[in-house]
Amino acid sequence: MTQSRRLAVYLRSPVPGDTERRQASVLSRAETLHQQEFVDDISVTYWHRLSTGSDTAEAAEIAAMEAWAAEHDCTLAPTFDRHERHSAFLGDDSVVTLPVVCLAYYEDDDLVGVYPHAGPCGHCTVTDGLDRIESALRSGESLAQTGSHL
Repeated sequence: MTQSRRLAVYLRSPVPGDTERRQASVLSRAETLHQQEFVDDISVTYWHRLSTGSDTAEAAEIAAMEAWAAEHDCTLAPTFDRHERHSAFLGDDSVVTLPVVCLAYYEDDDLVGVYPHAGPCGHCTVTDGLDRIESALRSGESLAQTGSHL
């Protein structure tokens, strides 16, 4: 049975020109992996600077990324910064400051890696993630089965 592989790219918008060029570079690399048939699908999601949890789909994606990090002894901080805030008009709530670019890699429906993150192997950027994913896929490895610490 063939395994389905998918990249989810998350981009903050709006961003300054230099940051937008960096985002475009990440998206281009992801699209190249798709064109070369290393991944079956790419999804691109644009998000704002802060997530308040009011968008339930976005909140579920962030929760899944945080669960992946906890399961793999990693942290998404400081690029995902969860904190409480107080407003005299809106009251207290919890918000997450979102990174300008984030990458999630799935094999079948399993979340296998989230970039950027920090873990036992140090800090892994989105570029590091793309390098590791590309290297594994070119060698025919399943990242989930190898136990590779993405």
